[in-house]
Amino acid sequence: MKKVSVVLPTYNEKANITSTVEKVLAQQKSLPGWEIQIVVADDIRTSDGTDKIAQQLFRKNSKVHFLKVEPGLGAGLIKGHQFALEKIHPDVLAQLDADGQVEPDVLVRLVKGIEEGYDFVIGSRLMEGGKNKLTLARRIFTLGSSLFCRIVMGPSDVKEFTNSARAFTPQIFKKINLARLPWREKTFIVQPAFLHEMIMAGAKYKEVPLVFKNRLEGYSKNKVFNYTYDVITYCIDVRLHKWGFNIRFFYLTRRAKTFVKFGLVGFIGTLVDFLFYKIFIRSFGFPPASSKGISTEIAIINNFILNNYWTFRYRKTKTNFWQKLGIFNLVSLGGLIIGVLIVKYLHLTYGDGSVNIFGKAIAYNNFYFLATIPPVMVWNFLMNHFITWKHQED
Repeated sequence: MKKVSVVLPTYNEKANITSTVEKVLAQQKSLPGWEIQIVVADDIRTSDGTDKIAQQLFRKNSKVHFLKVEPGLGAGLIKGHQFALEKIHPDVLAQLDADGQVEPDVLVRLVKGIEEGYDFVIGSRLMEGGKNKLTLARRIFTLGSSLFCRIVMGPSDVKEFTNSARAFTPQIFKKINLARLPWREKTFIVQPAFLHEMIMAGAKYKEVPLVFKNRLEGYSKNKVFNYTYDVITYCIDVRLHKWGFNIRFFYLTRRAKTFVKFGLVGFIGTLVDFLFYKIFIRSFGFPPASSKGISTEIAIINNFILNNYWTFRYRKTKTNFWQKLGIFNLVSLGGLIIGVLIVKYLHLTYGDGSVNIFGKAIAYNNFYFLATIPPVMVWNFLMNHFITWKHQED
């Protein structure tokens, strides 16, 4: 009898794991001549007792295997497949989500695709017969992410890039470049990246329809901004390499993600500052200096809130909300002093002249202002990174 191993990566899936395992094993009746073996690859960060339930399933059923893996979806998938190759020796490697979002009957279509001679079979919500039952916002995200992957990274004939429901032969799995695949990153980017590496390894592929729905229990761990950022930067990385630019674009931009988010907040803060600056002058008749003082403080509070609940949202710190707000104001004051000193120095050095650009006179003071942005941003980021939201180890 042939074997198909199904990896179920888990992270706090106590509410779903038992029913998911039962439903996957139930697919064997639709796969005559095949034996289904399940590998539950549980994230070491799991804290809800998923591991205890999975171990009970392992002790009761010889078709269920269990292992603990390092953090991240990619680690769960890759380590799970490596375990299956070593311990189960399957004819087909497969993977599904453990949260109940994918109807497990797709496993039958995945395995039959391999029987038809394909190396790699992809479950798809976006092809004929597939269904995406998530909210409108999530459906738009899925469609947009896959469309971006098709256009920038390719291949253009694949419609679904972002879910885990897949099956492939052990032979093609062994050919993929794990050193290039970002499977150790704590991100969902492993899904489109794995597909790309399969194509690069020469896989003969096809898509089969699947039904994707809301989680059975619990909450989604997908962080839309982070995943969107990763999809964009990874696809650009792939495109650059296809053009011959050997730049580790994804690696570098991923490590700069917090800085990028901080920069976006700073840009929004600049707009807020300018908007209120003009409002206080035009609507209330405040003098420019007074308007600037009030508008700057509004921008500081705006930036603090966005940074606290977005940029550094997952930082564990020893300080409370009000302490962080006070420190943030002091840090911002330091940035203000740096900016003033730079403008003062440039003004004393170059004066009040102007330069002609495309027939229009541009005052030097515009360039003085622009010159303050990089150093002030670096100052603010470093101080807030290491002081205001300093990470507290567990």
